[in-house]
Amino acid sequence: MAAVSAPAPQLAAGQHVIVRHLKAGMLPATVEQVNGNDVVLVLAVKDERVGRTVGADWAVESTSGRGIFRFPGTLTAERDGVMTVALTGEVERIQRREFVRIEAFLDVTVRGVDEPVGGETTTLDVSGSGIQIQDKWDLPLGTDVRVELALPDGPPLRALGRIVRQGAQPGHKGVRMDGIARIDEDRLMRYIRDREVAALRAARNR
Repeated sequence: MAAVSAPAPQLAAGQHVIVRHLKAGMLPATVEQVNGNDVVLVLAVKDERVGRTVGADWAVESTSGRGIFRFPGTLTAERDGVMTVALTGEVERIQRREFVRIEAFLDVTVRGVDEPVGGETTTLDVSGSGIQIQDKWDLPLGTDVRVELALPDGPPLRALGRIVRQGAQPGHKGVRMDGIARIDEDRLMRYIRDREVAALRAARNR
């Protein structure tokens, strides 16, 4: 982890975030309001452990195309799933989102740059820097490709890519994506984070 040298994204009302505590773990939440260094957050699912940690260290994590940003702070109040965290210390960028991979079945077109190979298929998982696909054509490792990935919102994400690894199962290939436009990178990061938050909510509602 490293302190942010460039200005970090600011927390804003309506923003979906993750709050994190050593023992309570990760909890999805939404920013209700920001008053100076005090951030009021509404938990997606109430957790009775939170009220027992008033005065303890918590962190608020937001996501952008530049990575995950951690805002360290202290929980000053909690009631009925509404938390108030007083932010303290420097914001840290804790990781690039390409290291987070989620299962996702999205339509994608993968076509060779220098040779007429590939076509339409489906992803198996997605990260900030690449996808794993169902390879119906046995594309050779090292093949340069053009990628058009269908995201739920807006037009397809377009990028150059390269077939970089054989998957664990026959017919599965990993594609590294390069040169993604910033606006598309942000859309991809939001999609990944939304899927993570949905998974957390589902797990806590079981």
